[in-house]
Amino acid sequence: MDSYQRLLVVVDEHDFSLKAVSRAVYLASKTHAAIIVMMLEHSHFVNRLVDTFEAEGNEGQTHPLTKERKLSCLNAFISQAAQSGLSISKASIACHSSDDVLQFCDDFKVDAVILAASRHKLWNWLTIKPLDVRLLRESSRPVVVVKDHLWQPGGHILSLVEPCADDVTHRALNDAVLQTSEHFSQLLAGDCHLIDCYYGETPSISFHQALAPANDENYHLQKMSSYSSRYHLQPKGTAVSNHHLHLAKSLPEDAIESLAKEVDSELVIVGDTGNGSMFSNMCGHVGEQVIDRIQCDLLVVKPQSAHAI
Repeated sequence: MDSYQRLLVVVDEHDFSLKAVSRAVYLASKTHAAIIVMMLEHSHFVNRLVDTFEAEGNEGQTHPLTKERKLSCLNAFISQAAQSGLSISKASIACHSSDDVLQFCDDFKVDAVILAASRHKLWNWLTIKPLDVRLLRESSRPVVVVKDHLWQPGGHILSLVEPCADDVTHRALNDAVLQTSEHFSQLLAGDCHLIDCYYGETPSISFHQALAPANDENYHLQKMSSYSSRYHLQPKGTAVSNHHLHLAKSLPEDAIESLAKEVDSELVIVGDTGNGSMFSNMCGHVGEQVIDRIQCDLLVVKPQSAHAI
């Protein structure tokens, strides 16, 4: 439980919300982590572009908060949180792009980045890539995207694993996901559901071909049960049951959306190899695919995240 000791919270000027800071305060109250809050301020050109688009859809609504008012609200929240004994401060370095955020992460060795989910309107994608998507794709640190679903004690976590992964990268990614799941299941005093997207046995011309472990449903369940026991993903005194192990013969984003709603999860944890291939940049990783399809928080980890836990 000694990981995530230095948390960076990024508050986007356009998607101004204090829920990411609130989530970081909740985590820090459990782990005694230090919190650094950074506000992403955009250029004048980008602000004018955003105002032009948003003026069309905000007719009849109250006037949005000014930048000065947002900074005032943020500073007041930080001051109030600091009075409770938490280590929380505002970054003194100006931040104008996701590149500045990533550079700050490297310079100050933060353990995780926390931010509120961005608005993913069509014009956002055409003009400026949403901040949460850019950080999910480019950050080498774990990224937590916060939504409105509250974290309750005894809550549920949903983690995507690949039990039959045989290459070094995906095995490391499995370890990162499972170690992170263990950390947060202890923090929430809850349980963790494991999901594996399994497509079953492929048809073969030979009727005598031996069934490969990767195509054996029981093998997948045994591996997930072993993971759950090894990483203590269930509350103390609770045995691992098939209720917490899920095989889905569908795309990961479809399975995660459905199961997260079914178990009412507080947090979804997925891995990202961070290979940055052309195909992944065009189609997105699992985290990017589910970010708009789940109502709870999303945590994306990278293989090297395992070394920080």
